[in-house]
Amino acid sequence: MDTIEINGKKIGSVNSTYFIAEAGLNHNGDIDIAKKMIDSAHNAGADSIKFQTYKSENFLSSSSQYFDFFKNVELSFENFKEIKNYADDTGITFLSTPFDFESANFLKKIGVSAFKIASSDLTNIPLIEHIAKMNLPMIISTGIGTMDEIEQSLEVCRSVGNNKISILHCVADYPANPEETNLDAIIMMKEKFQVPIGYSDNGESTIVDEIAVSLGADIIEKHFTLDKNMQGPDHSFSILPDDMKQLITKFRLIEKIKGDGNKIPNKSESNNKIAVRKSITCSKFIQNGDLLSTENLALKRPGNGIEPKFWNKIIGKKATRDIESDELINWDDIS
Repeated sequence: MDTIEINGKKIGSVNSTYFIAEAGLNHNGDIDIAKKMIDSAHNAGADSIKFQTYKSENFLSSSSQYFDFFKNVELSFENFKEIKNYADDTGITFLSTPFDFESANFLKKIGVSAFKIASSDLTNIPLIEHIAKMNLPMIISTGIGTMDEIEQSLEVCRSVGNNKISILHCVADYPANPEETNLDAIIMMKEKFQVPIGYSDNGESTIVDEIAVSLGADIIEKHFTLDKNMQGPDHSFSILPDDMKQLITKFRLIEKIKGDGNKIPNKSESNNKIAVRKSITCSKFIQNGDLLSTENLALKRPGNGIEPKFWNKIIGKKATRDIESDELINWDDIS
């Protein structure tokens, strides 16, 4: 299945690259910032905005070095209900990554259009199976993952009847070094899994995303922030809204540049065909009855006469009329 659909938007195959504005935790636990990010993502032309939904106690032990950080930026379920409604009213698709079963159930209840599976949960088969049974589209990120682990996750989804799966190549380093992004993996994963394949970018560079789209990425997920100087681990490598808007504009241009892959003359070059191609032409005066030869023929522009590929068929024929120098040879002129 090489396409999926999220909130009426088709993803994969010949469709435009789907752009996910990754808000992540860059709202810093403030619902007003989250709403401003929704506005910014919509104005930039993003197809969706994605958050992370969790209860810290459900996926982190109290001894974890990350517990306090996640708890400090945790938004409540009521917050997310309000955020979801705000995104709907704004006109952008709300997505979120659940980190635990309770959060997944909540997101389903408020009508999330699709689920994102974090790279950290690629091998969390119980959570993946639980979400897959909800039969909504799933976007599975694969940082730190192997091909076998990806295949196992896909098999789990398909085993419960969910074929609405897409996969994101990802490098789980923050920020990801462009030289280590291995974007050709997108091509390999497309060939192997036959589902929409995209790229989840954890870096600041935009050339990585442009190359990913040129290689056929069906989805791009990119971290963004309202202010790179805000407190938090992701702000520094996240792009600003204006940069995100410019990046999406570049994606649409890249898609036009790529075309559909069929090698046929386009309209603009078809208009130039006669001007730039050559025809079999008389190189000096030919009298009626003379034989055509390399001595009295040449290949010259314009291209509205007999094409050069018929050269060998023309040589040795007789002229049926007087032909002036530089005059094009026509089929009626020979016998």
